[in-house]
Amino acid sequence: MIQVVRKGLFLILVILAFVLGTQNPALVKVDYIIASSEVPLASLISLCVVFGLVLGLLLSIGKITQLKRQIRQQQRVNQSIQAQSSK
Repeated sequence: MIQVVRKGLFLILVILAFVLGTQNPALVKVDYIIASSEVPLASLISLCVVFGLVLGLLLSIGKITQLKRQIRQQQRVNQSIQAQSSK
């Protein structure tokens, strides 16, 4: 079931990216600190979305690792309690 949902979400994202790309062909000027350039709006939007996804994943890795560590500790506590109660 989860596989179907993931594939559906991926398909929706691909369609959304295609629509954004076809509806935003204009060039926009991007000013950097020391330079500037003109890039297609669709490319800029795609770059920002990818950057946001990567940043979100990196920020969530710490919390996920902490929660996995906490689960392992709780499993050890549960095993020790079960070992003591079976004696």
